[in-house]
Amino acid sequence: MRAPISRRTAMQGSGAFALLAAAPGQAATPTAQAPIRLHLNENPHGPSDHAKQAMQAAMSDGWAYDNEDVFALRRMIAAKEGLKPENVIITEGSTELLRIAGLAFARGKNIVAGLPTFLAMMQYATRNGGEVEWVNLDSDMRLDLNAMEAKVTDKTGAVYICNPNNPTGTAVDAGRLRKFIESVSKRALVLVDEAYIDLADDPEHMTMIDQVKLGRNVLIAQTFSKIHGMAGLRVGYGLARADIIKRLEDLRMSVPNRMGLRAALASYQDIEFLDYSRSMVRSCVSFTCQFLDSMKLKYIPTQTNFVLFDAGRSSVEFASHLRGKFILVNPQLDPLSTWVRVSMGRMEHMEAFAAATRDFFKKA
Repeated sequence: MRAPISRRTAMQGSGAFALLAAAPGQAATPTAQAPIRLHLNENPHGPSDHAKQAMQAAMSDGWAYDNEDVFALRRMIAAKEGLKPENVIITEGSTELLRIAGLAFARGKNIVAGLPTFLAMMQYATRNGGEVEWVNLDSDMRLDLNAMEAKVTDKTGAVYICNPNNPTGTAVDAGRLRKFIESVSKRALVLVDEAYIDLADDPEHMTMIDQVKLGRNVLIAQTFSKIHGMAGLRVGYGLARADIIKRLEDLRMSVPNRMGLRAALASYQDIEFLDYSRSMVRSCVSFTCQFLDSMKLKYIPTQTNFVLFDAGRSSVEFASHLRGKFILVNPQLDPLSTWVRVSMGRMEHMEAFAAATRDFFKKA
């Protein structure tokens, strides 16, 4: 199966999209209002006040190279998860982790991945000598673990599991995934991308960190971009056996900046803010799903900060209409060409999305 085009790349090819997205938080033209960003799964409720204070305090140290903050964050994450610092790698967002994992495990081999899913690992791997075995989602829009396992051969270097999955928002059964990892990790690395895990209904049961503790050939990717609201600060991390972490460290391309690291250290401990952030996202998800119900639009129940719904007509046409009202959403491509992914903003953003959507169907 031919590798799919990145939905982000496809959208950025649009002149109207580029005009609005080129300057986040600013007007696209001298007279236009700033767009409402509901297209990249960002969380506008963060960073937390504690994270902002930590960044402010870090500014005076901006002249110095940073090493200790990386080690401090590794120690903090390891202590919370019952691991050792050598089981943790800190990266410039989880995207860097996915890319270096693709380099480490897929050059000259293939990656087994669901379709559609988040593409960063597979795109980077194929540009650097890897191949991808794509597996369609099942009828419930979930990753088809049975079909994915059947694709694993001696040519497979890694299996990519985004759970909850992007762009569908669905999650696979945790018990079934543990059995999958137990079987497949004997033959290939299993990378479980848990970018949205903290927004799921039962993250403690869903996370596969226990598989790291069991010594399996597994890598868990997590990020400060979602529940922490720190997408622009670029801090992510991976959890794995020490030998896997060493292999990844040898290929790392950068380290996060001091302000991002200080913000991550502060936010990681800010339970009150994380609870607030989760509740705000869930309130917007509830509002959006109720609205879609009122419009009789089919959608996929989500475990994330976005909702995938079927507009019933061209997703690009729908997104273009909303762009005209300065609202950015993410239209899907084949085979989901009538489906749209909308991220959760603040409540007033979702109310604006609802009004613009009503207007679209009124005119259609």
